Parts: sequence; C-alpha cells; structure tokens
Amino acid sequence: MARRKATKKRQSRRRPKFNLVNAAQTYAQTAIITRAAFNVNPIEFVTGQQSITSTRYKSTSMGTVATGTTTSTGYLPVLNGTALTLPELFGFDMAGKAINAGGYSQFGNGGLDAMTQAVRENIRLNGGLMKPVIQTAVLNIGFAVGKKVFRKQLSAGRKGLKIAGLGRDVTV
Repeated sequence: MARRKATKKRQSRRRPKFNLVNAAQTYAQTAIITRAAFNVNPIEFVTGQQSITSTRYKSTSMGTVATGTTTSTGYLPVLNGTALTLPELFGFDMAGKAINAGGYSQFGNGGLDAMTQAVRENIRLNGGLMKPVIQTAVLNIGFAVGKKVFRKQLSAGRKGLKIAGLGRDVTV
C-alpha cells in the first residue's frame, strides 16, 4: 500500500511586538553613547534642537550669588561648541540648507578629521573611554536583574496591555 501524502500543517506567523522595556534599555544605551561622544542626548543629536541653560553669577560681600538663568532653545551650533548634532555633522544650518559640502560646519571644511577630533575631545572631557564602558555594563546588569526582580509586575503589565487591546502589538 502506498504511503499517504500528508498535508503540511500551516505554520502560524508570529507578529513582532514592540517591547517597552527593551526600548527603554536601547534609549538609555544610546544616551550614554551620545552624551560621551557628542555631548547631547539622543533626541538633541537627531533633531539638532538643543536646550541650553546658562546661569549668571554676581559677586557680593556674602560670596557669589546667582542672579538669573537664561535658557536658549533651538539649533545652537555656536552656543555650545562641544555639542555635535547630525545636522552639524552633515553641514546643515537651522533652515535646513547645506552650508558646506564637506560636512561638519563648526570647524569649517575640516570634514571627517575635524569631527573625529571633536568626538575625541568630548570623550576626554566626559570622563574618558572607561566611563561609558562602565555605564554600559551597569545599565545591562541593571536591566537583567530588574527583569528578574520585577517579573510579577511585568506580567501584570502584560495583562493590562492585553485588557487594553494592545497585547498583540506591545509587550513589557
């Protein structure tokens, strides 16, 4: 008797889910790198929009006293010379127009050499290479331990997302 042809069982497709905890870990890791190398947070790095607060001080008989603060917001490549953003690296001004073909407008047409020199200087000023390496290790260990310690709370969060109708797309 001939062997019966079995129909293949159709495999179910898993939809990828957006994991909130992994997204938070990725953002924190990106923040460590952009702070060390470019002296800005990830959002400022991508958009080029910075918020820089400066404080004015006045000497009095009682010592130095802060007289006021000024906050500047927007595309500020000149105000904070150590901050590097993507628009600066690609050589764009605040209107989105190219200001030089070589990129990295702040140091003129230095291009890649000027940018790498500025990144090296930022890393040196922000504690050297070991500081972000240690921060990365602590961050990853913290998230690994946190996922185990808060397992019950994360499970409750998943149930809440399922009740809210987001369980198919989002997880924690």
